[in-house]
Amino acid sequence: MTEPSTQHDLLAQLRRRAGLTQEELAERAGLAVRSVSNIERSAVEKPRVSTLRAIGAGLGLDDARVGELLDFYRRRWADRAADGTRNGPARPVTPAPLTWAAPTTPATGVPGTSSPAGEAPAQLPAPPSTFSGRAAELAELDDVLTSPDGGHRCTVLDGAAGVGKTALVLAWAHARRGAFPDGQLYAELRGSAHGQPPTADDVASRFLTDLGIPDAAVPSSAVARTALLRHVLAARRMLVVLDDVASAAQVRPLLPGPGACTTVVASRHQLRGLSIRDGARHVGVHPLPDDDAARLVRTLLGDERLRVAPRAVDAMVHRCCGLPLALRIACDHLTRRTTAQAPEALAAWLAEPAPLDAFRTADDTECDLRAAFTASYRQVPDEAARYFRLLGVPPRTPLSRDAVAALWDLPLQTSDRLMAELVAAHLIEEPAPGRYELHGLLWEFARETGVDQDPEPIRRAALRGILEHWATRAARG
Repeated sequence: MTEPSTQHDLLAQLRRRAGLTQEELAERAGLAVRSVSNIERSAVEKPRVSTLRAIGAGLGLDDARVGELLDFYRRRWADRAADGTRNGPARPVTPAPLTWAAPTTPATGVPGTSSPAGEAPAQLPAPPSTFSGRAAELAELDDVLTSPDGGHRCTVLDGAAGVGKTALVLAWAHARRGAFPDGQLYAELRGSAHGQPPTADDVASRFLTDLGIPDAAVPSSAVARTALLRHVLAARRMLVVLDDVASAAQVRPLLPGPGACTTVVASRHQLRGLSIRDGARHVGVHPLPDDDAARLVRTLLGDERLRVAPRAVDAMVHRCCGLPLALRIACDHLTRRTTAQAPEALAAWLAEPAPLDAFRTADDTECDLRAAFTASYRQVPDEAARYFRLLGVPPRTPLSRDAVAALWDLPLQTSDRLMAELVAAHLIEEPAPGRYELHGLLWEFARETGVDQDPEPIRRAALRGILEHWATRAARG
């Protein structure tokens, strides 16, 4: 039975209708539980307008309904002031607004979430014009759509700079748009860019507006804002793509709760916290196998250029080590020459004395391989960055953890910690426990960055350390 002190209270009725406890509403509104309780019990003389607006946002009310909520409490306060009961128990008040229901959309039944144009948001950038391979990764993404667990669906695509994470998620998302009838939301979190990346609060605010929540109903509290976003998304079958994510903390507040939404996060970092704490699935995105890389090159160059430059496919696949961004830059270099000039352009590209200069794009840093690697390199702590540069001292070869410790002249425990930081940032890969491999172009980046920044005696000492380690191991058989 409803307690006498709240049975005629509009807020109590709206809260129960939304299926919320006082604690849940307080969290969504960014208020103390006591604030909600005091209003429902008429224990506060005159609720603040800002408090009522926060509560209205927590309930998902539109501007008109928030106005009616304000009017109800203004009238209640005026009535109590008129009959001298402002400081006594509240008398029952049952004005007309008690009978209205919060507006809902036919598709979701979520209060106040219809978009201004009545259309589902469709925010995905264009899919890649050419796409090759990734059958296993696409299958793993498809598995999310048929998962029977009913839990919240979050998949993290993680991999090195230039490996094609964004192309993969966009190719899949466009092909599966029919699985998300309520639309697709997209945000680039600029985790690898200069400057301050957007926060979860920034993204939540924009998403709420895109989903039709009036600006006046968007809570001022960051906690309430993200809570309202989860509420709005709860009953919708939507895709949320969060691209270029810097950290788990940057996106955790944006993850929808249990329901029909699917979230795909793309990052240069492993974001293990999202699987440990939030149950996310991880899909590693690696360089393309030679066959898929060759198929991409043939598509980008076309038959006529390949006819006059038959070496192009094998040369590019070998030089680019399966990295899609590198392959695309190299192919663009050739397609900017006439067909007759293709053999000469290919020879000049292969003879570039500074290997990463062959992947330079002067007018777009997002399509410049050195710039992409530099952005990842700047994300790791200075100590890890210093030892990463030394990985370019010996010839490129798989390294054991003992070899790394010898190269760096560090105790195993310390070198393991630093290597874990580099693996988490995908500056180096760990295909098997304690075995490390550096992508060919990242090795070039480590080498040239080390030559530029590290004194030669330090580099010679590192080389001597690993050569002595290899000699000792060979002597032991």
